[in-house]
Amino acid sequence: MIKILVPVNGSECALDAVRYAAFLYRESGVAEVVLLNVQPPLEHSRASAFHSLAALREQESQDGECALEQASNILDDSGVRYTAMIGVGSPAQAVASAATTLNCDGIVIGVNLWSRIKACFGAGLASGIMRKTSVPVTVVKSAGASGALTSQPLPPVLPASHRHARPMLVVYP
Repeated sequence: MIKILVPVNGSECALDAVRYAAFLYRESGVAEVVLLNVQPPLEHSRASAFHSLAALREQESQDGECALEQASNILDDSGVRYTAMIGVGSPAQAVASAATTLNCDGIVIGVNLWSRIKACFGAGLASGIMRKTSVPVTVVKSAGASGALTSQPLPPVLPASHRHARPMLVVYP
């Protein structure tokens, strides 16, 4: 049973990675996809002076759900079995920790031109994840605004009644 982790932030690059994960689910041995959105910790921001920790966690959860919405729709339309999670912390560290904790067999991350340029200098999320984990990382080059990548929804495999509960919020150190 192969499980892959896809970090999602709501960008087109991340959605391309989700589409690729749906392709892997349908065409290869991937059994489960884990969507992970990582939110910056609000308790270290100025908002902590005005709001309770519970209110800050609720805001992080709402922001994460918003970022996961389109990715969840893609996987629902494709009939992919998946789990959605929201992490709080440093993005590279949270993705690496989640991949290890959840026993994922791979990480699929989408990158755009700017991300590829930063990777040449050892910066960027993809490079940070590769430095922090031993889990294999697949980098999906995003087509960007050119529209070269067209995605047709795959026919559903799971029943239409299959809906997911609210994503779980996890705080990574």
